[in-house]
Amino acid sequence: MRQQSLLLALLVLFACSLHAQESMTLDAAIRSALERHPDLKRRTAAVRRAEALVGEAARLPNPVFEYSREDLSLNQNRIGEWIAMGSIPLNFLWDRWTDIGAKQKALEAERLMLEQTKNDVVLEVRQAYVKAHLFSALTRELDTALVMLDGVAFAARQRMQEGDISEYEYQRVRIEVNKLRAEVRETEIERNTYLTRLRLASGRDSSDGPRTVTLPELPTAMPHEADAFQTALLQRSDARALGLLIESEKEFLSHNRLKALPSIQLGAGYKRQSDDFAGSVLRLSIEVPLFRRNQKEIEVTEAGLEALQGEREYLLNQIAAELRDTYARLRTYGNLMDLQEDPRLHTILATAEYSYRHGETSLVEFIDGLTAFTEGMRLQTDIEIKYRESVFTLARVLGIPWSDELITR
Repeated sequence: MRQQSLLLALLVLFACSLHAQESMTLDAAIRSALERHPDLKRRTAAVRRAEALVGEAARLPNPVFEYSREDLSLNQNRIGEWIAMGSIPLNFLWDRWTDIGAKQKALEAERLMLEQTKNDVVLEVRQAYVKAHLFSALTRELDTALVMLDGVAFAARQRMQEGDISEYEYQRVRIEVNKLRAEVRETEIERNTYLTRLRLASGRDSSDGPRTVTLPELPTAMPHEADAFQTALLQRSDARALGLLIESEKEFLSHNRLKALPSIQLGAGYKRQSDDFAGSVLRLSIEVPLFRRNQKEIEVTEAGLEALQGEREYLLNQIAAELRDTYARLRTYGNLMDLQEDPRLHTILATAEYSYRHGETSLVEFIDGLTAFTEGMRLQTDIEIKYRESVFTLARVLGIPWSDELITR
């Protein structure tokens, strides 16, 4: 009765732990990250700042209202006047449009950079999800093998006591059990690491990483490599954003050159004197550009334009290199995936365990089968992780949005 109560309590605790560890699909993790990731919040704030700058550039300058009054007297004589005048700068008539155009292009660039950040976040979530899922599966496989190996160690101990095997052979079995147990613990650490990364990337508040559910199917076809570079130039948000930033900087350079023109202010008003003389007043103020002709702003903008052009050239070279490397990795790991479609690792382990337990194989043969299983499972997991990472990286390098179903589901 006590054993049944203990078993019931353990089952309840296990069920509670499963309930506490929330399950999450890859799509759900991506959507959660797109809502909560701090990088996206920073980018969204940058877009809002750019929108505010466009609004500020589009506003007309404030007019200036002036009022002056003079009341003079000498002995019994009094004289005075007052003037009411409004003025407005005229330079906005020709330099306002270049400022608006430059800031509108900068706004579009910020929006594109927001999209690029979304793709980067999606790649981060995908990689963490795949690794967490596959290391979870590997942990379960190795746990099962460990239970089996504990049974072998127990049987080996009995055989040693009966004199069928030597103590040395029994100790070697124990060493293999401990090696596998250490392998299981290391795999659990890796799994927990990626579950934590997934939790942080998706913005979840739970202290435990979410439980992964399933992975999307592997792709049946990939974009053709010959057209990949042009596809990336057309679709990558950061490449398009840099092009817009260059155009924006060119317009801003034109704006700063127009700002080198002298500032002109036009004022109009009404004047009235104490002797009842009254009439309109006009005022035209023109700055004399002897010393300052907006040289600093022009030079700074020219330097910024040159830096952006260099950055774009570097980005194009980087995209070409990333495409070559990613396609090479895809071919390599795709071929390795094909070679290990049915390795029958579980059959190898079960055969080795059964044969050794019944004395049909030697210790060396059993260890060889166990090693083939553990190394094969680890290799299988690593290859699938690297292949899927290559697929996800290709989507990011090409600028394909995550919702475009690069991977067939």
